[in-house]
Amino acid sequence: MRVTRAAAIGALIVFSMAGESQQRRRTAARTSLAEPARSFGVIDRNLTILGQKQAELSGGDASARAQATRSIKRALAAIQRASGRLEFIYERRHEPFGRRMFSTLKVRAQYVGRSLEASTGGASASAAHGRDLNGGIVSLVTQFQAASAGFSALRCEPGQFTCCSPKRKEDLRPGESLACRWMCVSAATACHGFRGPRLIHR
Repeated sequence: MRVTRAAAIGALIVFSMAGESQQRRRTAARTSLAEPARSFGVIDRNLTILGQKQAELSGGDASARAQATRSIKRALAAIQRASGRLEFIYERRHEPFGRRMFSTLKVRAQYVGRSLEASTGGASASAAHGRDLNGGIVSLVTQFQAASAGFSALRCEPGQFTCCSPKRKEDLRPGESLACRWMCVSAATACHGFRGPRLIHR
């Protein structure tokens, strides 16, 4: 009887774990289908925080500056996670342009983080470090706009896919490493950049 009861409990545990694993896979699949819209929202919100707190680094007392620094670090961490998630998604989808786009964005966020550390390094901080930080933030915002501009305004016909088609090198704006233009395409294979969700407007 004890053996049977133990076996039953073990079976229940295994069944429960399998169910949880399937649920996680379904959730991950739904999240992936909503990309890059979900991550664009996360990045945009945290870039707003970054801009708001940036001004506080050069003003106020030490406590206010320390709080602004912590807020910026949290915002940068969120941007890096979102960019890394998109980089992984497009690598898994075998869409190299998307992988490079969001790898570039992640690297720029990392650069801002290093510049922040240097600019708030007490006696070792300098005006040059502050300029590096400001320039890094501008570069990060520019690269995000290069990936996301036009996405929220896009309207596709039923069954079409959203697609960010690469811009030619000569069409890049100053500060852009990679850029693309959002458009609607009739089939996934017609997208030569990286795909967003399939939008259906009734």
